[in-house]
Amino acid sequence: MAGRIIVDSEWLESYADRIDGTTDDLRRVRDAMKVSPLRPESFGEIGRTLGSSQGYARAAELLTSQLARACDTLDAAAKGLHEVARQHGRHEQEALHQIKKADRR
Repeated sequence: MAGRIIVDSEWLESYADRIDGTTDDLRRVRDAMKVSPLRPESFGEIGRTLGSSQGYARAAELLTSQLARACDTLDAAAKGLHEVARQHGRHEQEALHQIKKADRR
């Protein structure tokens, strides 16, 4: 078995499903943040005077964009893992079919 890689397609599929779930959770957070963004009024008069509202707004924009990129990245990873699991599962099914076919001879 030296130099061989063993792929557990069921485990990969399960892991990809977990990533899908996490991505869905993050998308819900992202969507909620879009509906209720931080506003300058959120920081009151002192916040406006000190300029903290602008700083927090910039930080919130940065975090929102990072969250969107994280969703995209996790989505791509899950799709890739699903595809790998399908490919290896298909190969396993083909191998099993060949074994059964050979047993019938």
